[in-house]
Amino acid sequence: MITVDDPQKVGDPIRSFTMYTVHTRTTSPLFQKSAFSVLRRYSDFLWLYETLSNNNPGVVVPPVPEKSPFGRFDDHFVRQRRLALEKCIQKIANHPVLGKDPDLKLFLESDTFSLDIKHRKAEIAHERGGLIASLGQTIAGPRFYETDEWFDRQKAYLDSLESQLRGLVKAIEMVAKHRSEIAIATGEFAQTVDDLSASDIGRNLSQSLAGLADVERKAQDIHNMQSEQDMVTFLATADEYARLINSVRLAFSSRIRMYHAWKNAESDLLRTKQTHEKNRAQGRIPTEHLGHSLSKIAEAERRALDSKHEYDHVSKLVKTEVARFEQERIEDFKDSLHAFLEGMISRQKELIAGWENYQQMLLKKIGGGGGSTRTD
Repeated sequence: MITVDDPQKVGDPIRSFTMYTVHTRTTSPLFQKSAFSVLRRYSDFLWLYETLSNNNPGVVVPPVPEKSPFGRFDDHFVRQRRLALEKCIQKIANHPVLGKDPDLKLFLESDTFSLDIKHRKAEIAHERGGLIASLGQTIAGPRFYETDEWFDRQKAYLDSLESQLRGLVKAIEMVAKHRSEIAIATGEFAQTVDDLSASDIGRNLSQSLAGLADVERKAQDIHNMQSEQDMVTFLATADEYARLINSVRLAFSSRIRMYHAWKNAESDLLRTKQTHEKNRAQGRIPTEHLGHSLSKIAEAERRALDSKHEYDHVSKLVKTEVARFEQERIEDFKDSLHAFLEGMISRQKELIAGWENYQQMLLKKIGGGGGSTRTD
């Protein structure tokens, strides 16, 4: 289990940032301890996302929340970001591929993280000569023509889904804003009624108005809580999946990069064979060097074959990842809707109970206090 807690603003006024405590409890033999905690800032989470995306072609990596140049230390923003970071790291840890990635282990466990990621970046740069790590260098190449209709259908579907989710996010933001505005108006009404109850209008009427002010204050609290829950449940899930679509697209792009890596390896193989045949025909390959020339061809053939296998593997992996994305999307929206409805029903019951109690109070005054009202 992984939690992200205790956001703290640190640094000077010009270069301040928020640090989070990441707690981990695990039974995995990959870790040295069963429970440990580390301090991480937003840029550390971003590093993890980018590194996992680059080093795991075909995998849909759960995204961190987007950067925001404004309101970074606002209490509401910090709460929302903490929840989003926690959900992100939990999904990464529960992923069958990413959960075993050494960079995740480094992120969760290292007490010298800043120094370790410098070494890690140097290692990754050194590995750029390898097949997987060279993805970013092999974007250029022959034009890619899609031969699998499944990918074209998915791209169109993702465009439509993203548009729907962005629209849902805007709608929820508007509803939450309206709830906040209603809460403010309700609070103002409650204060006005409370002020009126303090004037010289008779004891019973004064008590009745004071009771009404209490109910309205309760309604104000409920509207504020519901506005907050709109953001935590529906909005957080819709926003997460609108961002997650970009991660799916990155997985699609990694497949195309693998295609270019494969075609570049095939081109290298062809050049190696042509050079060998040309040199052999012109008698430029001494007998003692023939084995070396043939070994270069064999090595180029191996790289081309490995590249093709990797492309095929990533193509299959992307389809598996999209199926996982769809299943998790259904489950997460179902959970969010359940939490949203349960919370709304619970809060409406509280409000109804408040009005019923107020009604009972008025009935008691009417039934047992009519004479005193006239005396007053």
